[in-house]
Amino acid sequence: MKIIDWDNIDTILFDLDGTLIDLHLDAYFWKQLVPQTYADKEGLDAQTCHARIQQLYRDIEHSMQWYDIDHWAKTLDLPIREMQRQHALNTQVRSGVYPLLESLQKLDKQLILLTDSHPFSLQVKMDNCNLSSYFEQLLSSHQFQRPKMHSALWQSVYQHCQLNPDRTLLIDDMEPVLDQAKSNQMAYTLGITTPDSQQPPKQFNNHPSITDFQTLLGSLSG
Repeated sequence: MKIIDWDNIDTILFDLDGTLIDLHLDAYFWKQLVPQTYADKEGLDAQTCHARIQQLYRDIEHSMQWYDIDHWAKTLDLPIREMQRQHALNTQVRSGVYPLLESLQKLDKQLILLTDSHPFSLQVKMDNCNLSSYFEQLLSSHQFQRPKMHSALWQSVYQHCQLNPDRTLLIDDMEPVLDQAKSNQMAYTLGITTPDSQQPPKQFNNHPSITDFQTLLGSLSG
């Protein structure tokens, strides 16, 4: 059984973190490395710093500022760009990504990457994996000044990319993102239930979902 009717799709929008690459990279960076580095700098215990930083995260969660690495560099007085440059050496592309992208290219599908990652973060991750050549465009929501959870972002993306949302598929690991896209005329959505290799699978309530890309590869050849 086909999960996706590929004949009805011209364009696939791919999320980056948790979809194409293992979300554990970002999870470790923001939840462990940044708090520990901040604790070392301030001479405070790790538990206190972790709680303080988690509260700062929660205060602006999923806003454009939350995704802005320069905001965190200034707020925490840490060399976030250099830390990310070093940490991006650990970038892990998810299993099945390369074969899927190659197969979709052979079908003449338009492939676009759309991420909430800061443009600098996007670039250093692309520098450490061979993904950029598969995509016609690499887009950060920062250039539109709206995160993917914001309704206004989607019309801007459609216009910028000259997309027909009736023939577009979005693949993302965040259900609220898929919800926003769907409410803005996105015809096809697909969730990734295992964005972080170190965490148990998630459940999607409003969208079809897959655990890995082998399922999609099977649907392309089935």
